Amino acid sequence: MAYQVLARKWRPKQFEEVVGQGHVTRTLQNAIKQDKLAHAYLFTGTRGVGKTSIARLFAKAIRCENRKADLNPCLFCSSCKDIDAGNSMDYIEIDGASNNSVDDVRALIENVNYLPTHGKYKIYVVDEVHMLSVSAFNALLKTLEEPPAHALFVLATTDPHKLLGTVISRCQRYDFKNVPVEILQAHVLKIAQAENIQFSNPKIAHKLAELGKGSVRDTLSIFDQVLGLSGTQNITEDNVTSALGLAGTSAMKEILSSILTSQPKECSKIFSQLLSENIDLKKLCDQILDGFYNIINSIDDQQSLYSEEIINPKSLEGISVSELFWIYESLVKDFQWALTSMSPEKVVLVILQKISLRRIILKGDDIKIEEAPQAGKSKGAAIRIEAPKKLAKTWNDFLNYLKHAAASTAANLEHGNLIEEIDINTVPLNIRIAFPETAAVFKEFLDEKEIYARLKNHLADFFEVDIEKLNFKTQLLTHEEKKDKNFKTTVEIEDEARKQRENARREKILNDPYVKEAEKLFNTKIDKIILNE
Repeated sequence: MAYQVLARKWRPKQFEEVVGQGHVTRTLQNAIKQDKLAHAYLFTGTRGVGKTSIARLFAKAIRCENRKADLNPCLFCSSCKDIDAGNSMDYIEIDGASNNSVDDVRALIENVNYLPTHGKYKIYVVDEVHMLSVSAFNALLKTLEEPPAHALFVLATTDPHKLLGTVISRCQRYDFKNVPVEILQAHVLKIAQAENIQFSNPKIAHKLAELGKGSVRDTLSIFDQVLGLSGTQNITEDNVTSALGLAGTSAMKEILSSILTSQPKECSKIFSQLLSENIDLKKLCDQILDGFYNIINSIDDQQSLYSEEIINPKSLEGISVSELFWIYESLVKDFQWALTSMSPEKVVLVILQKISLRRIILKGDDIKIEEAPQAGKSKGAAIRIEAPKKLAKTWNDFLNYLKHAAASTAANLEHGNLIEEIDINTVPLNIRIAFPETAAVFKEFLDEKEIYARLKNHLADFFEVDIEKLNFKTQLLTHEEKKDKNFKTTVEIEDEARKQRENARREKILNDPYVKEAEKLFNTKIDKIILNE
């Protein structure tokens, strides 16, 4: 028999085998037990947490001819075997990504009208349902709301926010959780024992679970990858780092220590060496952040804090808790833009050097050195972080931020503008937006209770003020008021700027020496200029 990857081999066949989704399986089992099945279910959650597996298990339990007393499918009847083999006429599993057109949905609706070949229910599972087009969704609505008595739908998606509200309201929704690291670790150890796989260090299972980021399938895929590199049933830490392109434990300890002890040359040397070993830059940044997170997370546990496995204890001498938080926060922000820059390797290197030289660069403007005792240690230099001064932020900065955070709200807001400049140092912070009478519809949209509340939250977050200390209002201007105040909306200002740019481009073309020469040569004048973007 061909090799089967762990994620498929260990796919749950009983409700009790499902990892980390007990709240879903219990509810579905109760529904079967009480014969209170809904006509449509919506399973939502990140990839690899068991949505499709539970949908298939649920379908088998409903259609099983010899269902067990604990409501699990027998797995041996013709119905269970047909579903497992993928040739059941009464269990149809559809990929929403490749069957997303209106015609595909119409074919499904036509199939729904046919009775099951045997049994009470005909079950349709639509995976990645958010990939259906709007037209396909609309075609499915009526069937979802009032399907035939024998039809049962299970819709699965990783992006529920992309679904129409009218679809969600017709389904019983079940939100699948990301599986905690501890549960994933236990699952990895259980599989390792069953497969006779040995770990050189028990912490390897914890590392695999961490890298899975809450996904059972991702965790087992990583496990398979490491097992493949090992070539044996024994897995070492080197197997993990080599297979996944990660920096080794000793290298990570050295780079963290060089940052904490302000040794930029040593930090640069280790960083360059890791890149030469073809370590993925993003993974390396994640590992550095994880390293500082583990140090911070172990502050209350002195044994863990000074454990040789995390970092050399001497590296933490003179480092206060506030400094660790400052380093972590700075790295999170800087790595985010560094990885999207034109030369990410160089930018990340500069960031690490900057953090290593933090005490010299800041020169006491934002952080101050003071003598402070630390728990269980003699006095040493400790760093106290002071609140940084607020940076000036403009209204256009906020609009650009809002275009990414809430595009539709930003589009409506651009049809108005500030009636007065924002002074971020005043309390409360006053923000007044005016709209011309002709743009009243945009004001009405923003004044809707939910939209207004979300917009106010965005304003408070961006301008860094407590929402209780934010006074945000919208108002209408008559034609006369708009004229008297020489008021222009953001859209009008952008239109004027665009027209000025276009006129400047036209003038540049008309005054081009080659164009002038062509006009003389052909004894003519340029009649029309069409500009592209």
